[in-house]
Amino acid sequence: MAVSEILLVVTMDCERARTETRDDASGPPDYASSARWIAAYDRLNRDRGLPVSYFIHPEAAVAHPALFHDLARDGACLGLHLHPWKFGDGRWKAHFGGMTAAEQREILIAATRIHESALQQKPLYFRPGTFSANDMTYSVLAELGFRGGSISAPERFYRELCAIWIGAPADPHRGHAAFRQLAGTLDFADMPLTVDLSEILEKNGRRFCRDLRPDYQEADYEAIAGNIVDQIAARAPAVPVINIVTHNDNDYSNLDERVPRNFVRALDAVFKACDRRSIRVRGATMATVADRVLEAPAEAAGLQTVGIIHGTRTASQRSR
Repeated sequence: MAVSEILLVVTMDCERARTETRDDASGPPDYASSARWIAAYDRLNRDRGLPVSYFIHPEAAVAHPALFHDLARDGACLGLHLHPWKFGDGRWKAHFGGMTAAEQREILIAATRIHESALQQKPLYFRPGTFSANDMTYSVLAELGFRGGSISAPERFYRELCAIWIGAPADPHRGHAAFRQLAGTLDFADMPLTVDLSEILEKNGRRFCRDLRPDYQEADYEAIAGNIVDQIAARAPAVPVINIVTHNDNDYSNLDERVPRNFVRALDAVFKACDRRSIRVRGATMATVADRVLEAPAEAAGLQTVGIIHGTRTASQRSR
C-alpha cells in the first residue's frame, strides 16, 4: 500500500542539570536554562502545528512541574527518560541495557514514583538514555503498565553503552518478549528513532546511521530527510513515522545558534521531501503512535517492518 501520510513526532529528552551530574554529561548547565529552552522548543514546534513528546528525567520533572503541566495542557505528551547512572544518589552505575530484569524493574518503579509525584500523572511512555536496552526491556516495560516508548535506534552498535540494534525494525511495532531485534506481540509499542539506512557510519568503534537530530556539527539534512522519506515509502509500514530526537541543552529561542538552526532546517527538509512525493505530514505524539500500533492485531503488528533495506554498506566497505 502506498504511503499517503507520515506522522512527524518531534521529541525532546529532558535531562538532569549538569550541576547534579558532571560537566561532560548531556543536559543543561542548570534548571533555569533548562526551563527557558524547553519552553522555546515547544513554541518553535507549536508555531508549526507540531505537538512535542517529552521524555523527562525524574529530576527534571521535579524541577519543572508547572512548566510540564502547562505543556501537557497544550497537547504535549509527557513520558519518562532515564540514564540509570544519572538517577538519584548514583547507586545504579550502569546503562539501562546493562541491567537485569529485576534491576530494570526496580529503577523504573523508583523513577515512576518521582515522575508521578511531581507531575500528577503516571508515565505511560519511556525512552532509555542512549537507546540502551536488552532482551528483557520490552517485557519489563509492558509488565509495569507502559504502553509504549522510543526504545530502539536501528543499526546502532554502541557496545559500551549496551545499545546494540543491528537488524532491528525500522518502523513502529509491538515489542518482542524474548528478542529485542524482532517485532513481537506484547502490548507495548516501540517507536524507533528514525534513521537513514542508506549508509552505516563507523567512528571510534561505534556503528550508526544518521538521523535528523540537530546536534551534528555538519550534516546534509536535505539528503538525510530525502533518503528517510524514500525508505519509508519503499517499506510502506502500517504506521509511517519520522521520529526526531533532541535534548534540553540548547537554546531554542536563538535561531542564530547552530542546533536550533539545524532543527528548523531538518523540519523544512522533511516537509519538502514529503511534498515531492505528495505525502502529507501530520504532527503527532508518542501517544498517537502507540494507539496506532496497539490498534492492530498483535499477531500482525509490525511484521512488515522486520526487514530493512538490503544492500546497505558501511562507509569503510565502500572505500575498499
